[in-house]
Order: sequence, then C-alpha cells, then structure tokens
Amino acid sequence: MGEEAERYVVVTGANKGIGLEIVRQLAKEGITVVLTARDETRGKEALESLKSQELHNVNFHPLDVTSQESILALADWLRKTYGGIDILINNAGIILLGKDVTFETVKPVLDTNYFAVKNVTKTLLPLLRDDTPGGARVIVMASRLGQLKMLERKDYVKTLSDREHLTEDFVDSFANHYLKDVANGSQKEGGWPNWTDWVNFPFGRPVETYSVSKVAIIAYVSALHNILVAQPGSGKKINVFSCCPGYVATNLNNNKGQKTVEEGADTPVWLALHSPKEGSGKFWAERKVVDF
Repeated sequence: MGEEAERYVVVTGANKGIGLEIVRQLAKEGITVVLTARDETRGKEALESLKSQELHNVNFHPLDVTSQESILALADWLRKTYGGIDILINNAGIILLGKDVTFETVKPVLDTNYFAVKNVTKTLLPLLRDDTPGGARVIVMASRLGQLKMLERKDYVKTLSDREHLTEDFVDSFANHYLKDVANGSQKEGGWPNWTDWVNFPFGRPVETYSVSKVAIIAYVSALHNILVAQPGSGKKINVFSCCPGYVATNLNNNKGQKTVEEGADTPVWLALHSPKEGSGKFWAERKVVDF
C-alpha cells in the first residue's frame, strides 16, 4: 500500500485558546497545519511554542479576516506553497464585553463573526482539493448561543428552521436587519435574542450581538451546503459543519468558561479527522448533531 497523501489544514484565529489547541492536536496527527493570526508577532510566538513541542509540521501566515486584501494574500500563498488545502477551520471570532450595544460596537462583531467568516470561506473554497479522503471540509466555530431558541422573532425562526432552502442572500438580510435595528435603537421591538434577559446576563447585553452573529453563521453553513450540493458536475465533495466547542475558558470570556481548551477543541478536531458525510450543513456539539 502507498503512503497516505499529505493533508493541509488552515486554522484562523489560532495564536491562542481553542484555535491554538486545534492546531496542536491536528499537528500531532501528522497533518500540515497553517496557523493564522492577525497579529504577526503573536502568531510567530505561537508557532515557536508548537515547535518547542517538536511539532514542526506547522507554518504561520498572517491573516486579518476582516480584510479582503489579507484573505487574498493568504489564498495566493497557499496556492503557491501547497497547491491546495484539505480542511479550513474558521475559528476567529470576537465579543466586545463591557461595551454598550450601539451600531459602532455591534458592527465589528457581525463583520468578524459572520461576514468575515463567509468571505474567508468563499475565497478559499477553490483551493479545497478534489481528492481529499472523505471529502474536503469547512468547519466553522459557532455557539449554542446561536440556536434558534434564542430568537423571539417567530418569522425568522420559521424561515431559518427550513435549512434545506436557506440561501446566502436571506442570511445576509437577517444580519443586516439586525444592524439596521441597532442603528435605529429598535432591536428590543424587533424581537432579537431574549433582549430583556441579556441585561442580567453575566457578560451583559453584548452577548445579544454575539448570539445574532452565531445564528447567522450557523445558518450560513446550511446555506453553503445547499449551494455546494446544487453545483452540477463539479466532481468536488466538500462537507461543511458548524460546531459549538462548549463554554471554554478563554480570553473571549475572561477565562470564566467551565471547559478546558483541550475539551473545546475535541469536536472540531474530530470533524476535521472524520468528516461524517451525513452531518454536512448541520450544527454539531460533543461529536453529534444538535438542534439549530
């Protein structure tokens, strides 16, 4: 039998926390991993920390997920360096704790957690290989805060629940509607996630925006699956998954989470290694499909 073909993985937002742990676990499997981070100094420090653990199959490339120029530069480098990739793990994300909910604080969260993830994915999709065992795959880090039970708007719940017919345009309109309501100061009247509950939530009302961004990205994964299965004659099998790592202690939540980063990385790493085809387009946690 011949040797197994080398696999290439890209992980965004990977200089610390769950992203760094995903890189570490995949590198231990012998996979070549590209660690990306917006801050080049921190990215290189993370790379050196992995090399000190004898993980030499990791490379670094800077990536600001909110910059299309930066995304294109990464795509060009990947094409020239590897010719293609097998797995993309979108881990980069933010939450602006301790901030008032205004258009100026909300827009960066939607831009990073939804629009940027979509742009990274669409730009790197052509690089996903045709011959990846089990199919090439895209994995998006989401959250149970993005489940539809968080929404009070029943019209949106009804449409978003029909995952087989979700479209990218509809998800865009959902995200932009929220931004418009925030700009008008009418998100309470608009029925966005449990508005009154966030006031007493441990991290305050900014979690409202994080929740909306995660609803949008889980929905986009379903829409992307629909796009991919509808493409005629492409011959390329790409599985797409969103997943919740659980409430992990990271800088994102001031290290108040209950899970370790090792536990948080478990499901995305498992999806990367196994790519269960029956779960493409769906939302995962603890290695199983869960309700959106």
